[in-house]
Amino acid sequence: MPPTSFIIVNWNGESLLKDCIDAILRQSHQSFEIIVVDNGSTDGSVALVKESYPQVALVPLTCNYGFTGGNTEGLRHATGKYVALVNTDAILPQNWLHLMLEALESDEQIGFCSSRIIIARTNLIDSAGDSFTSAFTGTKLGELHDMNKFNERCYVPGACAAAVIYKRDMLDDIGFLDDDFFLNHEDTDLNLRAWLAGWKCLYIPEATVEHRVSTTIGKLSETSVYYFARNSLWVWIKNTPTYFLFRYLHHRIAYELASFVFFCLIARRWRPFLRGKCHSLKGLPRMLRKRKIIQRKIRLTQKEIRQGLIPLGAYLSERLALLRRQ
Repeated sequence: MPPTSFIIVNWNGESLLKDCIDAILRQSHQSFEIIVVDNGSTDGSVALVKESYPQVALVPLTCNYGFTGGNTEGLRHATGKYVALVNTDAILPQNWLHLMLEALESDEQIGFCSSRIIIARTNLIDSAGDSFTSAFTGTKLGELHDMNKFNERCYVPGACAAAVIYKRDMLDDIGFLDDDFFLNHEDTDLNLRAWLAGWKCLYIPEATVEHRVSTTIGKLSETSVYYFARNSLWVWIKNTPTYFLFRYLHHRIAYELASFVFFCLIARRWRPFLRGKCHSLKGLPRMLRKRKIIQRKIRLTQKEIRQGLIPLGAYLSERLALLRRQ
């Protein structure tokens, strides 16, 4: 099978790196390279890789370029036909690469594959692939459901970038992660571009990954909320086909109001949320320039797009149910 390039972006993840790299080195399929991009860590991460993993290509950066910038730099050093992104807080099973390559090679229209990602030390799903709502926001499929409910392979609109593999052909077609995003919603943006361009994503439940969720930035940290608020609007502006911008504008307004209630009134993260929204407006000219390129690559029909979206009401009901369970 063709070689694969694993890219791991690290920022002060010394306590996580060893388990992550060791899991990759144990893969049953051994034709791959590992690239660790360090985002200016101040812990012992760089020394750990240099001393313990001489076979790993280390790319030390002088400062933190985020998940997007780190992976972009990693891609510049990657030589594989396939590109796998793995978070430092994700542990791959031994057969992960074999399963993924087998699926990718089976159909030229499959551009990437989604893992079944499990919250560490539980039987609960973090992601069984990603999907999109009628407000053109991303959402995790199967989140906090029992892992045994998602046992069958199926096509899904997108994949969580905590453990994902892409065909380079697809990345050459639609582009890679957007460096402007830094972190949060960067995979939603890529997923939407791939889906609208007609690429398939196959969910592989046998590729079950253990994920120590939000270990690096914190689930509702100010950093996470800021980039969530800023980038979610950019995803909408960049990718939504013009017809659906107007057709589902009321859905988008409802989503923004619901987000405000949750982050500002319930979670009391109003400062980073509002700062993120203000900064998203400043970046709109850049997003509109990128939008022109993306819109020319849309290959799905309006009917196919509409059928692939989760109605906003169903999405909000599911989120409310999850909040009550937590």
